[in-house]
Amino acid sequence: MQAAAQQLGYAPNQLVGSVMAHVRAARTQSFRGNLAIVFVPSAEQPQPMPMQVKIIASAQLRAHELGFTMGTFQLDSPHPTAEILGRVLRARGVQGVVFSHPRQLTTIDSFPFADFASVAIDYASPTMLQHSVSIDHYSTLSSALARLQARGYARVGLFIEGHKDERIMFKWTAAFRSYQESRGGIAMIPVLKLEKMTAPKFLAWHRRHRPDLVLGHVDKAVAWLRSAGCGVPSHTGYFNLNWNERTRLCAGLELRPELQGKVAVESLVAQIHRNERGLPADPQT
Repeated sequence: MQAAAQQLGYAPNQLVGSVMAHVRAARTQSFRGNLAIVFVPSAEQPQPMPMQVKIIASAQLRAHELGFTMGTFQLDSPHPTAEILGRVLRARGVQGVVFSHPRQLTTIDSFPFADFASVAIDYASPTMLQHSVSIDHYSTLSSALARLQARGYARVGLFIEGHKDERIMFKWTAAFRSYQESRGGIAMIPVLKLEKMTAPKFLAWHRRHRPDLVLGHVDKAVAWLRSAGCGVPSHTGYFNLNWNERTRLCAGLELRPELQGKVAVESLVAQIHRNERGLPADPQT
């Protein structure tokens, strides 16, 4: 049918599509289909963190508003492979899938993408195979550094676990180093990047470089500093890169995860309306 339409030179009329969307919205029966959101665990993060929990909740809410149901799945037992999970989703009539990756992995290569519309939260792969929805981490951190500098901080240090930076294509370290080199005024303290942040390594870095403010994900650093006799915030301030994952009172970046979930679903539904399936030739972020 589609091939015949293309041979006859048919082109969809977007204005008619808009009118029909209003017509469908007015019908008593508003159900349009099934979606899924899949959490892909990693060794560092086997379960969704508060950030992902908020993304999932907002995605489900937006899906419901658009007339879809959205189930949650995790790529582990009882679905040990991406291929098997794909079969499960097909059997349930799922049309589109949002993937949430705490780390860039290759474990979903066997997923039958051709059968679904799909979008990734942040970056599933450095080669950008899927459409993705990501916070502008570079601009967000650059703006925060400008505000922190205006508050008088002159020796700012960034400490981060490598998998956290990898997941967003190293945009936090890129923004930090670029700010140091291009805008100045926050000193040239080297980034402390470890696969697993530990108190001894963090404190050794802190003693050596004497920052008056530290930026990072691990707010246990506050307890580490205080145990070493360093006052927080009187001597060294602490700023959380993701305020949604704090475990104590602190300043930090409110990354609005609910917007990621909302936009991911809107992107997915738009693909479904355009009858697009499979990995795109030109992935968009």
